[in-house]
Formats: sequence, C-alpha cells, structure tokens
Amino acid sequence: MKKYLTSPLFTPVFFSLVWMFWMCCIFIFQYNEIPQLLDKEGILELITNLAYIPLLLAYVFSAKFFMQNRKLRIDFIVFTLLGASAFLREMGIQHWLTTHDSTAFKSRFFLNPANPLSEKIVAGALLLFFFGLIVYLAVKYTRHLIVSFFKMNPTTWSIATLCTIGVVGKFFDRFPSNYKHSVGVALPEQLRMNFNIVEETSETFLPLIAAFIFLQYWLLQQKNPQISE
Repeated sequence: MKKYLTSPLFTPVFFSLVWMFWMCCIFIFQYNEIPQLLDKEGILELITNLAYIPLLLAYVFSAKFFMQNRKLRIDFIVFTLLGASAFLREMGIQHWLTTHDSTAFKSRFFLNPANPLSEKIVAGALLLFFFGLIVYLAVKYTRHLIVSFFKMNPTTWSIATLCTIGVVGKFFDRFPSNYKHSVGVALPEQLRMNFNIVEETSETFLPLIAAFIFLQYWLLQQKNPQISE
C-alpha cells in the first residue's frame, strides 16, 4: 500500500477521479437539488468544513516531527498559518471583518468610501500577512518544485495537484461574473449553478490533499529521507 501512496501519480489520479465521480453523482442523481446543495447552510458547506479535520489532525500528529527539524520548523509554522487562514476564510472571516460590505477581501471593499477606515486597515493587514507567507514559500521553493517535478518527486506532484485543483475551482468561481462584466449578459442561472458546483466541490478536496501531502512526506521520510528533499 505504501508503494502506491508514495507514487507521484497517486495524488493526481486518485483525487481527480474521486472529484469527477462526486460531480457526476451530483449532476446525475441530485441535479434538481443543486440550489439546496449550494445554500450557505447546505450539505456541501458542511462537508467542506469537515474536510479540514484531517488537515488539523495532520498538523497535530506531524508537529513534533517538523518542529524538531530546524530546517523545516519555520516552514511548518507557515503551512499551519496558511491552513488556518484557509479554514477561517471557509468559515466566513471575510464577512466577520466588515459591518456593511459583503466581503472584506475584494477591491470594491477598499474602494467603497462607506466602509470604515479601521476595517480597511485590518483587512489590508491580513491580506499583506497572507501575501507575505505566499511570497516566502514561493521564493524558497519555486526552483526546487520545478526541478523536482520533472524528477517525478511524489510530494511535488501532490502539491501540483493541489494548486491545479485550486486554480480550476477559482476559474469556475470567477467565470460567471467575468463573463457578465465582459459581455454584459449573465450566464443562464442553471449553468451558473453548475459552475458553482465545480467550484464548491473543488474546495472540499483542497484540505484533504494538503493533509495527504503531510502523510506522503512522512512515508517518504520513512522510506528514504533523501527522496522527499
């Protein structure tokens, strides 16, 4: 079993197949219930929130391993902060930070003069903090990820899968509004909801893949410490 879990193709194949199977089940068996599924208090929202439990457990069980390694200690803290930020965003932190606007992390929030300056400062500080974490990882790991990807490094392929699914989900999330802005005509409502299903289900897999990356890295370390570096 360990052989398959540490294969570079396991994460992209397994999670992509499960994701497509789940969407097929929704479109075939629950097509008429899509509006209820997309409700903010619906089952999809609950499933996505529960998907962060494995990631939380991965942080807890791998903390000792990473914190004892001076080279990985800071990186583990950064990964933990990013995971916590993603969870808080999923729980609606962008709505907690504002008293008037619908979200605190979009350009219209900062450009709206009706929003208090204090809220803009807090939201802006959080965005800069999050951006700083991303820049830190990008500067440190971009070259390594590119080189190790072509060397079929399993963890790198898992990270690539995580990023790809995230980009695909964001594309389907933004396409309806971008299309309306560019063309001036909104997409048909059913098509828009179909796009939302793709986006919402993709968000469920992000914390699950992130949790699996920790497991895969640990398995590789047990097998051969040099493989995952």
